[in-house]
Amino acid sequence: MSQQSTPKPQLAVVALAALAAAGVTLAATLFKTNERDLTFSVSVWDTFSNAFGIAVVPVLIYFVALAIFGLFGWLRNWWRGLIAGTASILIGGALGYLLQIVSNGVELNGDAWAAIFSEFLGLNFPLLISGMLSATFVAPAALRTLAPVAGEPARYAAAAGGEATASTFESGSAFLRIPSDALLERLGDDSDDANEQWEALVSAFEQHDWGTQAVPGGDDDDERAVLLGDTALVLGEQVIMARPKHGDARASLIAVRETLETAGAVFDELEAPAEFHPADVVQAEGVLYVGVGGTTNKSAVRGLRRLLGDRGYRIVGVPMMGSVPLSEALSVLPDGTRLIWREALETPDVLGDCLIAPEPAGAAVLALSPTTIAVSADAPNTADLLEDLGYEVERLDISAFAAVGGTLPRLSLRSRD
Repeated sequence: MSQQSTPKPQLAVVALAALAAAGVTLAATLFKTNERDLTFSVSVWDTFSNAFGIAVVPVLIYFVALAIFGLFGWLRNWWRGLIAGTASILIGGALGYLLQIVSNGVELNGDAWAAIFSEFLGLNFPLLISGMLSATFVAPAALRTLAPVAGEPARYAAAAGGEATASTFESGSAFLRIPSDALLERLGDDSDDANEQWEALVSAFEQHDWGTQAVPGGDDDDERAVLLGDTALVLGEQVIMARPKHGDARASLIAVRETLETAGAVFDELEAPAEFHPADVVQAEGVLYVGVGGTTNKSAVRGLRRLLGDRGYRIVGVPMMGSVPLSEALSVLPDGTRLIWREALETPDVLGDCLIAPEPAGAAVLALSPTTIAVSADAPNTADLLEDLGYEVERLDISAFAAVGGTLPRLSLRSRD
């Protein structure tokens, strides 16, 4: 596996966010420390110099510790920042005071340790509070602000004159359905693999701040019930249900509709003669690519333009070879790069410049965050390619679902509003 020779953007963004929090912490600490000298017996400069000399080492240690927490995702929101900031400032304050004691030749005994930690309620109290508050509010805000500088997309993109479209790459809610009895019976001795792979997929979502919800119901005799991505197109609160060619197949969509309705979805309907397979839709910022020629027809494309044009979406029809859903042949990465399986596309020129996946399974990837991509374990060369592009890669084994058309995009429904 090849490695990048330069730091990934994520490291730079996290370091800058931690630096912003450290800067505010140092400034607030110096301000409160200078307030203590009310006698004016010591010059302002001397007071500032003494305070700076005491505070700078703890704050530097705080910065390093906070950046390390940030690399593991602990600066993404306020409550995680509070935990990371509390731990970092305790580490920084304790080690900083420890170094000061040792450098002054004081014996490191029980009394010294008691003094180190008691100072958090004394001279180091402004340091403690400012470090916690900076990590809670400053670092997450800086991380969100600086993310586009590192090539990450902004949360919303709006077309001219239209409403803001749902973000494609931020975390949100993921809906999944456990493998059916029919699928487990078909797999036989490999049924445990299906359960383990499904749990690993759920875990991957949750580790990247997605809320997960199981969709109940489904036909236990339906091997394909696990493919929730086939049932609906979810664009924030707006949902368009699948419209299968055969009407009797629509009964299986009831449980999905009820679950999404409970979650606050607003439904739009495609009208006959539309035939619509949601797995034929791949979303980018402000654009929906729709595969045409397999299980989605031209009437469905026209219907999507009618329903979604006012929301600022541009609908681009993509002619397909055979019945392969577009989501198996095209993925749009967070930086806008289109990753394709060339053989499944009749006229790939409609997509413009594209990156060709080294193997068929590699075109069906899933963005867990602006910096992390889930890739099927059956596409190791694609995983290596994405790592070379600077992404973190989660290699997920979904081989148990391959026989029923299981790909990463088709195993869940995802809402990012």
